[in-house]
Amino acid sequence: MLRSLLPSFIADCVFPDHKQTWKVHPTSYLDGLRGIASVIVFFCHYTEENFRPLTRAYGVDDDGLSGWIQLPFVRMIFSGRPMVHIFFVISGFVLSYKPIKAIHARDLDKCYTALASSTFRRAFRLFGPCVASTFIIMVLCQLGYLYHPHTSWSAQFWNWENVMFHQLTWPWEWDHDLRPGYDIHLWTIPIEFAHSMLLFMVILMFSRVRLRIRQAMVFGLMVYCLTCGKWAGFEFLAGLFLAEVHILQSAQPKDWESSDPIYHQEKWSAISTVKPLLHLFLVILGLFIGGWPNNDADKTSGIRYFLEQTPMPFAKMDKLAPQKFWFGLSAVFTVWSVGELPFLKRFFEGSLAQYCGRVSYAVYICHGPVLGYFQKRVLGADYIPATGEPGTPDFKQAIAAAGIKGILGATTVTQKTMSWFVGLCILGPIVIWVADIFWRAIDNPVVSIGRKFENACLDDTEPSPRAMGYSPAA
Repeated sequence: MLRSLLPSFIADCVFPDHKQTWKVHPTSYLDGLRGIASVIVFFCHYTEENFRPLTRAYGVDDDGLSGWIQLPFVRMIFSGRPMVHIFFVISGFVLSYKPIKAIHARDLDKCYTALASSTFRRAFRLFGPCVASTFIIMVLCQLGYLYHPHTSWSAQFWNWENVMFHQLTWPWEWDHDLRPGYDIHLWTIPIEFAHSMLLFMVILMFSRVRLRIRQAMVFGLMVYCLTCGKWAGFEFLAGLFLAEVHILQSAQPKDWESSDPIYHQEKWSAISTVKPLLHLFLVILGLFIGGWPNNDADKTSGIRYFLEQTPMPFAKMDKLAPQKFWFGLSAVFTVWSVGELPFLKRFFEGSLAQYCGRVSYAVYICHGPVLGYFQKRVLGADYIPATGEPGTPDFKQAIAAAGIKGILGATTVTQKTMSWFVGLCILGPIVIWVADIFWRAIDNPVVSIGRKFENACLDDTEPSPRAMGYSPAA
């Protein structure tokens, strides 16, 4: 019981005999990138809900005061919106990797088996942990610990059931933000599921097509999605395209294996100089675009240029559409470039990033309700003086200072930044702790249940001779 209640990295130190080992595979850096991205999403929601002035772009505040944390690149610490787009590109890459690798090995049976298995288990993987987490939230709501309870347990349950069927597991809106009840942050899950199915269908459709034709068609579908304003479809298909590029690069012969070493040495020298600089530039550009502010993009230096260059239909769809277009492009180039830069790849294959990758889905699921319960209690509020005349309808009593904001203040930019940091140091470990327990107690078992259920449903009987076209007489 003690081990199950401790975070896994602490439990591994206390109980080293039960420590689980983890292997690094060719795409482990993507797990690390997804893990760091999920932590940034948590930082984003924490900042937007408690320190919204810090999310403004540097230099565009009404009072003319800005803090260093609002500077370009630095603000990526809490820029969670572009991380969603990185999630989708990584999903497209990882879900495509095994079937595409089987296609290159000329093993279509293995490809079709991988596609069938992934399609069968995808709903378990995505919806199972969310159903469990929202059910727990529903119980906590009715007990009075979170949000607002309904009049009765039955009313609360049927409200939760409606959210499950018409928001959380509702894949028919493609890329619409359904803002599901109980945990609004799970709006990406039905989008993830719908586009996973689209991805599997595209792989199946092109599984018997020649390589160059398949790449051209996938690229054409990516462009088509952009011209239709479907950013999520573009990102998933871009992940498929990058997965095939990765497999092709892994299969290329080394330069020292060439019969003409002098020519290839000169060629490799030129490429080795330009290629890392190109990928480093793409990562830096992605970090800059990732700092796109939620408001006042038209007043933000640099970002204003990208806003003006946004093509149709993203330029006129809605207020957030321009940033989705640029976030999608930068996510594709970032995922591609991280795999091409050894120092970044090593970082995301490191123990910290890999741990974040293992608990990434749990962090994404758990951070909302954890913040909902703890953030007001921990952060409190700065002193607010009374307003109006006593005895008049517009009179409001003074609110006493409390919590971290009451101790450090939340008036100046420096006070807000210090309160933000201290609050994060307290709430961050709580979110990771809860997510770690959820990962081991619910997330991992749901994956195992999905695998076992698939195995139990498989038809492994031998086909009859009549089904194969043989007659008894033959």
